[in-house]
Amino acid sequence: MDVLIFSSSREAEMEEPVFCDRDTVKVDESKCKGKSLGVAPTVSRMLKMLGYKVVIVDPFAEDGDYEADQVIRGNTFQIPDELVKDKYVLVATKHVYDTWALMKAILGGAKEVAAVMSVRRAKVILKRLLQAGIPKEKLLSLRIPAGLDLNGDQENEIALSIVAEIVAVSRGGTGIPLRDKKGLAKVVEEL
Repeated sequence: MDVLIFSSSREAEMEEPVFCDRDTVKVDESKCKGKSLGVAPTVSRMLKMLGYKVVIVDPFAEDGDYEADQVIRGNTFQIPDELVKDKYVLVATKHVYDTWALMKAILGGAKEVAAVMSVRRAKVILKRLLQAGIPKEKLLSLRIPAGLDLNGDQENEIALSIVAEIVAVSRGGTGIPLRDKKGLAKVVEEL
């Protein structure tokens, strides 16, 4: 499964400083600050090591920020549905264009959609999506927060949990411990 990561290497100073339509986003750079890559580069690097095709969308990306097959950058960018369709889409935009990225992933036909955000933040975004006409059934299928429960709090640990979830989904895995799946308890009982 190919992976599309919507990211931002700057943080928004205000709530989603963008002008957008169905396919195009224009980011108001004056409302974004700093340089913070977050988990996206680590997720991308791990996925590339595992043989996945990865496309990154980061308006502020610089050379060397990501290991990916393609990096789409610039304060104005277009993402056609063909780029989203049947992909695993990860949204990690740090409030720069969260709502648009999730809407694009859903309407563009992504196979799976995950987002790096808190449940508190998700409540705000999901309400917007519902008001925009996205049915609750679609919202229930979103993977928010992204990743499997590893109880990690460092960026690399969070990235690992996200990559583990992507691998599980793409391979049809359950995400449960192998000892449970393979029946270790039964083996021990039979001793």
